[in-house]
Amino acid sequence: MPIDRSPPLPARFPERRDQTSGLNLVQAADHNLRVTLEALRRGGAMTRLELAHVTGLTVPGIANILRRLTGEGLIETNSSGRSNRFAIRRGSAVSIGVDLAGARARLIATDLAGTPLFAEEAPAAESEPAEATAWIRRAISRLSATAPGGRLFGIGVTAGEHAEAIRAALAPYRAIVERDTVAAAISERQSGIATADDSFVFILLGAAVRAGMIIGGTVFDGAEHKAGLVGLMRTGRDGRYLDEVAATSRLPSHDLSDPAVQQWLDDAAEHLTDMIIAMAAFIGPRLIVVGGRLPTLLLEALAARLQVLRRSRMIDPTHPFWLPEIRCSTLSEQGVAQGIAAIPFLDILLPDMRRTVLVRQSLSEDRGPARANASAGPDRPPPA
Repeated sequence: MPIDRSPPLPARFPERRDQTSGLNLVQAADHNLRVTLEALRRGGAMTRLELAHVTGLTVPGIANILRRLTGEGLIETNSSGRSNRFAIRRGSAVSIGVDLAGARARLIATDLAGTPLFAEEAPAAESEPAEATAWIRRAISRLSATAPGGRLFGIGVTAGEHAEAIRAALAPYRAIVERDTVAAAISERQSGIATADDSFVFILLGAAVRAGMIIGGTVFDGAEHKAGLVGLMRTGRDGRYLDEVAATSRLPSHDLSDPAVQQWLDDAAEHLTDMIIAMAAFIGPRLIVVGGRLPTLLLEALAARLQVLRRSRMIDPTHPFWLPEIRCSTLSEQGVAQGIAAIPFLDILLPDMRRTVLVRQSLSEDRGPARANASAGPDRPPPA
């Protein structure tokens, strides 16, 4: 059964916004559905009783949510003795993530359970919008064979020069543009070493050194999305900008046997440690994750140097006695693409750590056109 490419339904979801007031019944029901799907995504198959324990919802409430999700084909039931176990149905909901911000363009298709369906690369990230759009549409067609009957919930695209043009050209499919730092942090939270309600910083090494921050389970952006521009900090004994030392443009090669690469690792670690100390003093994250579009062995070598410097700084009487744990990202060079592929699911089905509270309209309400940041609703989205 092919991927459903019918014109999208009218928009069901109003603009997402942070909300400090109480939730109405429709908003609470939406929140409970997202929490239940997230529990199944992270914990695998569970019984009604186990889900109620994990989510804090009542067993009858869980039963109603499961009935609805089963009817939508998003979850399946497996009988085990006298209990039924419920799990996300593989390939039932799919999305595509496109990372155009690195030296090479990367595309990954994934399902709601987080299973990668296929991944592709293109020679250059600076593709013309028409070429990138054609590449993405070919990937959409490929989903018909990879996930027969799957419902495409959207395409995530990393922010860049051509991102908005690509988003518009992909209509009527839902396309969402997000920054690569946010995508990297979300990917680590969804599939890596960070926990659901963690506070951590993802240092993304690239042409500039930037950071994505998730504090208390929520993305921290700062004023006008300016949080995380750590490459502009002056660090090290020589007071140089971090970008001048640790940006990957300063990396001569990826060969660890090259003395120049070893020197880059030493210099980058020294300057990054100063940034980590400053960040730890003000934000206090539990974890620092080092990642980027670099080979895993290179990132592991940098993380090892940072761990050594962390220990040496903590016993120095002029430095903090506590610094957060420093780890290499557990994800490959596809990490940003994996994170951007999760964005459509966060918009519609899963708890969205980019917002404190998600708001959706009741199906009984009149529905207007989709918002600008989501040009079309998902193909056959589930009812609210």
